[in-house]
Amino acid sequence: MAGANAAQMRHFLADTYLSFVYWTVLTSLGLCIWYFPLWHMGISGYEVALLSNISPVVLGVPCVRRVIRRHRAIAAILGLAGVAAYAIASPTQRLLAVALGSAGVSLSFGATLYTDKVQGTGRLERDIQAWEAGLLVSIAVRMLFQTNNPVWPAMNETNGGWNKTGLALGVLAVLDVVTRRSDAVAEVHEAKKHDLSPGTTKRQAAWVPAALGFGGLLFALHSMFSDSAIIGRWSWDGYPATGPQPVPWGGLVITALAAGFSVGHRADLATGMLWRGVGSAGAALITLVSG
Repeated sequence: MAGANAAQMRHFLADTYLSFVYWTVLTSLGLCIWYFPLWHMGISGYEVALLSNISPVVLGVPCVRRVIRRHRAIAAILGLAGVAAYAIASPTQRLLAVALGSAGVSLSFGATLYTDKVQGTGRLERDIQAWEAGLLVSIAVRMLFQTNNPVWPAMNETNGGWNKTGLALGVLAVLDVVTRRSDAVAEVHEAKKHDLSPGTTKRQAAWVPAALGFGGLLFALHSMFSDSAIIGRWSWDGYPATGPQPVPWGGLVITALAAGFSVGHRADLATGMLWRGVGSAGAALITLVSG
């Protein structure tokens, strides 16, 4: 039992770090693209690299989906290209490496959700918790490093980057993913044997509302909560800054986000009118009240 618990903890830590890589590469893509319009003083064309974020659409191709499901480490390794991009001197080639990494982490996340959706294993719940934990770690790291992520490709040893350490931890996390595949297959088979998977009655999945809802969630997290200072700066009225400073008030944002994630795993609370009222009141206060 102790060995099984230790293995589950190791898997969760590896998933959390890969989620940290996901948020790191996702936020670094815009940073790398920003360089080119600044250099060219206009639209450069490299903005098309943003389309790498929609790489999960290829999972609609059965052969691609089958390969990624069986070899999820492939997409995870592609994601590490975004971390290793710091070693590339050419800005253009670095952007292409980050775009490849963004495609990899997005594809890996999409494949993970699709593969672990079998009921009765609890794997999907753990995947979501690791994804949330990775975001919290990413925000905390950026707060510690003054809004910089030490694993971004724009960082290096001279400006406080921890790129080599981040890449080494990513390799270890990918190795954990490779070695655990048999455990995942065993859990799925056990769930199906006890009839814990969905029944044979076919139901048409409402994938369009689900896709729109998840897209909105991802946009909100990326644009508003990928840095703990963003929410506080919404209350500023200009210079000089009169609202809450990133330090220490960014810690309050991280705490509130963690609390929101915890409530989100309780469907009865998260979908209730009380919680929606709390969220609406908070959004109104931060928009209408200064300081």
